[in-house]
Amino acid sequence: MKKTLAALAVLGAFAGSAMAADVTLYGAIDQGLSYTYSDVKGFDGSKVVDGDNTFEMTSGIDTASKFGLKGVEDLGNGYKVGFKLENGVSTDDGTLGQDGRLFGREAALTVYGPFGELAFGRMGGIASSAGTYDLLGYVESFDGGDNAVWGFDASDRYDNMITYATPRVAGLQGIVQYSFKTDSKAERDDKKTMTEGESTAERYFSVGVTGEYGPAQFAAGYELTKYSTLDRVAEYKFEPDDHNLVFVGGNYDFGVAKLFAEAQYFSGARSIFSDSFDVGSSIVYNEGDETTPASYYATEKGYKGYGLHLGTVAPVAGGELCVGLYYVDATLEDLYTSEYDGKKDLDAKYYGLAARYGYELSERTKIYVGGGYAEATLDKYDESLASDYKEKIGNVYVGLAHTF
Repeated sequence: MKKTLAALAVLGAFAGSAMAADVTLYGAIDQGLSYTYSDVKGFDGSKVVDGDNTFEMTSGIDTASKFGLKGVEDLGNGYKVGFKLENGVSTDDGTLGQDGRLFGREAALTVYGPFGELAFGRMGGIASSAGTYDLLGYVESFDGGDNAVWGFDASDRYDNMITYATPRVAGLQGIVQYSFKTDSKAERDDKKTMTEGESTAERYFSVGVTGEYGPAQFAAGYELTKYSTLDRVAEYKFEPDDHNLVFVGGNYDFGVAKLFAEAQYFSGARSIFSDSFDVGSSIVYNEGDETTPASYYATEKGYKGYGLHLGTVAPVAGGELCVGLYYVDATLEDLYTSEYDGKKDLDAKYYGLAARYGYELSERTKIYVGGGYAEATLDKYDESLASDYKEKIGNVYVGLAHTF
């Protein structure tokens, strides 16, 4: 049962009912045990991670561990003002999530009215699987993959965001977002300043639409990330392409099971599959000489490709079974390095399968068990290399989640 606190207790004394508001304290604690097997082989054929087996306690496998405060004040005439402050925490060790932010999951002030709603602050993008305005719950069975298994291109939570959501009319609702600077805590190695609202900062824009029609729901969206102009390397005329992501999909509830399907197209992506496949640019200069690089690799265009997902959520034996299948086919475009002349396109592929079963012990407490397996490959960029870059990962887990 959620605990509702009067505004007198949290915010101090207010005079008059027009200034009264309710504040709700809420949260979740999710603790689990996880076993992960990871096998990563580099271009030289050696094992980057040779059968790395880890058995550990971990937090937030099924439900993100968090606590938050939210409230709303009725201004009258159909207008309201609300807020949401949500903290992410790793309950296995007590550390803050989201790079140590106190309210890193969401921190927003929202105005509601006949026009819809207008929110300001830190919040998730429409394809982030995070926060109030995430749309992936309409199109994906796990709403953002299952721990080690996902592989899709996605956005994130962003600072300095404005979000406008229309009223829902004839089942349809639209969303528009813009971030003046996606990460206020980010610092560059070269110490150059990224100014909010200017081209030196990374900025984000999105537009999306959802439809709700009884057992059928759908969502579609477009995201654009404008990379900082400081990422350009003048001596190599290196100017990274912007990041584009388009997705469309939906779900249909047949009663015995709810089926999900999603397709996405992306270009200019710097990261897909996992951290092992991150790209961008890396230039290392000889000591005392910042004109001639000792080594470098770079790609202006990043990854381009598409992803497909099929999934289902079904009631089984008094609980709920969730299954997701993921496939990504991409090309790392125009990679060039100090090891060879010219630019090359490298093929990349990802396959993943995950399943999770959850059983509710009460309204607020559930146990769960699940696992998944994924493989990812990136073609070698030169025939003299011994191997393609390959990653295999398997994961099984069990846990307990409690909400309040």
